[in-house]
Amino acid sequence: MINELMFSNITDTVINCRTQAISKFDENIRCKPLLKWPGGKASELSEINPRIPKHERYFEPFFGGGSVYFDSINKPSYINDTHPDLMMFYKLVKSQNTKFCLLLDNFISEWNTNKNEREAIYFKIRKRYNDAKRITIEKAVDFFILREYAYGGMFRLNLKGEFNVPFGHNYVNKDIQKKIDYLSSSSVLKKLKRAEIYNLDFQCFTNKFKFNKNDFMFVDPPYHCSFSKYDKDDFGVNDQERLANYLLNFRGKFMLVIQYTDLIKELYKSDKLNIYIYDKKYKFNIKGRFNRSVKHALITNYDTNI
Repeated sequence: MINELMFSNITDTVINCRTQAISKFDENIRCKPLLKWPGGKASELSEINPRIPKHERYFEPFFGGGSVYFDSINKPSYINDTHPDLMMFYKLVKSQNTKFCLLLDNFISEWNTNKNEREAIYFKIRKRYNDAKRITIEKAVDFFILREYAYGGMFRLNLKGEFNVPFGHNYVNKDIQKKIDYLSSSSVLKKLKRAEIYNLDFQCFTNKFKFNKNDFMFVDPPYHCSFSKYDKDDFGVNDQERLANYLLNFRGKFMLVIQYTDLIKELYKSDKLNIYIYDKKYKFNIKGRFNRSVKHALITNYDTNI
């Protein structure tokens, strides 16, 4: 644990390392997601990107890993997710919080010094994360590390609300120094500088704004038939109905990407919508909890001209 008094004695070494890391990256490259997140859309960008409309402001109420935002969006943006550790992580990256950066450096030192004890280090971090009772900088760092080294990159909670994904043994030799440096890159910081970050229910988030025809909202909610029931923040049928009612009356342009089930088909059967169906294959299928091959729907309230 780092005492706050330590920061009065931080040398220029840490700051210089961060500055050097920033210079390694081209400001104009498309960013990759900063961490792994279930349901990420990186593999579906070829379907999504050509259908993004021209817009002046960008909104994303279910941000997650933010694949679309980091890859394709360069407008003033408003991003939101209900997961508090996730959004705290983005806020700390955006601000380049000194304690956050130093804790990451300390983790790298421990990880590299104790190569034969990496699994034990992972479980120590997992326990500390689960024992934490409030959102802190330390917990956000642990959250990021668990996202990098958990089996299959999964995020799963048990019925007690505890993160219970085991260590990914195929990651035992994974070095995340380059990934940590990337969190301080000019491309990432330039991107996040244009974003306001929220941690709210999607409707509390959207109620903060007055939308117009030049606004674009990318909507990637949890899927009602996934194994998210293991997460205490399950997004159930009532929430899916609430979301559909909101989107059908949305004043800007929206794109919804979601698994195409009977419920979704019924909720979005309006003739004012355009629906494009494509195949999606999942990499992991833990204990048969969902089908690896499914249909996804890309639903818009505007003509994509494709």
